[in-house]
Amino acid sequence: MYVFLQAATNNKATTMTKACMTGTQRYGVPPRVQSDHGLENTGVGAFMIAHRGTRRGSFITGRSVHNQRIERIWRDLFASATNVFHGLFSHLEESGQLDLANPVHMWCLHHVFVTRVQRALDILREGRNLHRLRGERGRTPTQLYIEGMMRQAGQGHRGIDDMVFRAPEEAIQDYNEYGIDDEVEVAPREEVITNVSNVDCPLNEQDFTRLAQTVNIESDHQGVDCFLACVEFCNSV
Repeated sequence: MYVFLQAATNNKATTMTKACMTGTQRYGVPPRVQSDHGLENTGVGAFMIAHRGTRRGSFITGRSVHNQRIERIWRDLFASATNVFHGLFSHLEESGQLDLANPVHMWCLHHVFVTRVQRALDILREGRNLHRLRGERGRTPTQLYIEGMMRQAGQGHRGIDDMVFRAPEEAIQDYNEYGIDDEVEVAPREEVITNVSNVDCPLNEQDFTRLAQTVNIESDHQGVDCFLACVEFCNSV
């Protein structure tokens, strides 16, 4: 089940927490969350501990290179959505049209492509959640979620019961094994910590309004022409 997929221009804790909240508003607060050691997850961890309590594994941190479903999601995410943008941005960089060290170029890239990336992520999430599963008699993850909610209410499952009444505390035996799916084969990878900083808009409010009137960022499908037009406009002012 894809709870949320959110494109962002930074990896601040506030950004990650806000994205996580969209998922909890749609599907409820899970009994526990597992993440890597990235600082962007600190807000989510604080929320889970405050909401679920301490000393019960409300927020578990650790490397995600085991056979976990999240590793499969990253692979599907690239294959089904982000590989197109990866190839496009690589071409722009190799052809000299995109300079990653130029803040104007980076702002224009975000301005034109963030909404496009988000649309691709939304299509992927909705498609996966409504995709019929052969091993579940043709039911979709969304159907399984609803059926599970109805069937397991009152059975002591924390993420479900707290929507109706207070559930008893629960514990897990081994935090290191939580969330691992042994049936998914995933090649191990090195854990890399990446810092993604905000890029300030190079335009004042008046020039930004002029840009919106001059360049329609939805005017071409791939967005390359819009990106180049944005760069030209920003350089001209």
